[in-house]
Amino acid sequence: MIKKKEIPQWKLDEVDYLVDLFREYKTVAVINVAGINDKQIQDVRKKLRGNAVLRMSKKSLQSLAIDKYKNESKKSNLDELKENIPAQSSFIFSNLNVYELKKIFNDNRWMVPAKPGEITPIDIWVPAGDTGLPTGQVISELNMTLRLPTRIQNETIWVREDTCTHKAGDLVTVKQAGVLKKLGVNPLESLITIHFAWSEGELIPKEIIYIDLEELYEEIIFARSTAIKIALELGVIDKDTLGPLIQKAKKEALALLLEMPFIDMSMLENYFQKAEINANAINASLFGIKAPEKAEKVDSKKKEPEKEEDDDESVGIGGLF
Repeated sequence: MIKKKEIPQWKLDEVDYLVDLFREYKTVAVINVAGINDKQIQDVRKKLRGNAVLRMSKKSLQSLAIDKYKNESKKSNLDELKENIPAQSSFIFSNLNVYELKKIFNDNRWMVPAKPGEITPIDIWVPAGDTGLPTGQVISELNMTLRLPTRIQNETIWVREDTCTHKAGDLVTVKQAGVLKKLGVNPLESLITIHFAWSEGELIPKEIIYIDLEELYEEIIFARSTAIKIALELGVIDKDTLGPLIQKAKKEALALLLEMPFIDMSMLENYFQKAEINANAINASLFGIKAPEKAEKVDSKKKEPEKEEDDDESVGIGGLF
């Protein structure tokens, strides 16, 4: 008879602790911690303190906790949450919404060393100045491995000028990564991203969490403008179309009145304007004569040039003698 293997108490305690967190917080964000170093995790915990709890557990224990909480709470979409847990992941429990959590991560980016044996996505530069490294064998590593222009000054190694050691797309070898780390060069930006989230029964995938809000706003503005145009064409009346529809009706009524076989004396100016437009159109089509540009209005405030007084008037009474 095969003896049933007992589950270690620490695993049972971890599952219970995760269930307690599910009960206490309404939002659960799943982050992928593969490639994230311990220091960055500790920094994240400090940033989240008071707002969220970051808990790293084995995937099997996370799944057991989800199953236990599902049976207890009867809330929806917990199976889908379990299916979307990456191999190396951490749960973040919070009463903030997932977009507020995303902002915290976006506002706190970390610069990390280049990874050995991987392609760099950006150019890597070593700045000019004192490396702080003492003279010795390391100088040959700088010269041979990274081809840095160096000099000795005050018993330390200096880089003579800013130097690009790798272009985007280059492979960073193990030796090169080691030397860059000695120099304290951390060229890569590391940003913790939310892989998936669950909030009170609602699933929020990564595509929704990281949607471009500016692009979405522009699309909403365009959609609204298009909808108003269609509503105007259909004659739909609401608060957005009422004003434009009144203006359109006024313009159409005026155009109709100008076509009627009688003259409304209160609209003389409109008749003259229409006649002028028609005359200019005929001249342009038959004779190629462009409509004359309208003369600028004279500023009523400007003084008119003084009229020259008539010679007789300038003489006055004194001229008679």
